[in-house]
Amino acid sequence: MITIKDIAKMANVSTATVSRVLNNNYPVSQEVRERVLNVVKEFNYRPNDVARSLKQKKTYLIGLLVPDISNPYFMEIARGVESVVSHLGYHMLLASTDEDERKELKLLKLFYEKRVEFVVLATRQNQATILNEFIHQGLKLVMVDSEIEGVKADVVVEDNRYGAYQLVQHLIEQGHQKIGIINGLMDISTAQERYQGFHDACIDHKVPIYESYILEGAYNRKKAYDSMVHMINSQSKDLPTAIFSVNNDMTEGVMMACKAIGLQIPNNISLVSFGDIRVPELIEPKLTIIHQNPLEIGQKAGEILLSRISNSTSVPYKKHIISSKIKIGSSVKRI
Repeated sequence: MITIKDIAKMANVSTATVSRVLNNNYPVSQEVRERVLNVVKEFNYRPNDVARSLKQKKTYLIGLLVPDISNPYFMEIARGVESVVSHLGYHMLLASTDEDERKELKLLKLFYEKRVEFVVLATRQNQATILNEFIHQGLKLVMVDSEIEGVKADVVVEDNRYGAYQLVQHLIEQGHQKIGIINGLMDISTAQERYQGFHDACIDHKVPIYESYILEGAYNRKKAYDSMVHMINSQSKDLPTAIFSVNNDMTEGVMMACKAIGLQIPNNISLVSFGDIRVPELIEPKLTIIHQNPLEIGQKAGEILLSRISNSTSVPYKKHIISSKIKIGSSVKRI
């Protein structure tokens, strides 16, 4: 089995230089770097992660906790993080909390015990005190998708309020005055901000907000389906002309409910969504959506955690907002 000493001899450099190239932690000239990497590639060298972690007191492990591993949005975040950290030798540990508070705490404890160097957390819980206890014990944390007030961590989120505002404004521009909303979990920042965008767009354009059109979806397809069916059945003579769904899972529930009841989109009711459904190319009409960029969120989170790992000085935590853009489809009828 080839060793660092063998690579150093073949590349005509010191073992220290080989280590610097592999760990990318000290400046090395481009010519020397390429010479070393060519030997590494030729002999398919793989560092001994156990030996390296013992020597450097580093595990090279990044943990990612998401609420729903089946949601492509969170898988794209994972791909974004991995694309940034993998070339420096870091490995990803991915786990799903299934929106279970006890499971989330159990996994955080496991990551801490396994000396995971950084955790990227997408949570639908609201437990600042417990998270700060982990942070105080040395767990490094980046929050993505949502934030929890008071948690001492960097945050990477979308511009939820403005994205929602754009969608509702588009409905209003198409003549809609009776607009419903399928809300997420209202103790979560994403749902709060998206509802605020809905509210602000209605107020700014003097469009009434109907309490009976504000539905609970809880970021769940079945819950959104049930809420939509109940509203359609109970208010069949006074339905909204348009629905704003605040995430892709609930949008699928809304579409299923409309199909079950016999409402056509957009002929009978218009629909806009914060985020696209899983297989949009198979569905007609094409939805008007906020085009999300979870890959960019993951990449930004990866950049932040690498900066935190390599920076020994204390840098203030920041909230990073990723811009969102509306993508016009054919799911909104002009009235």
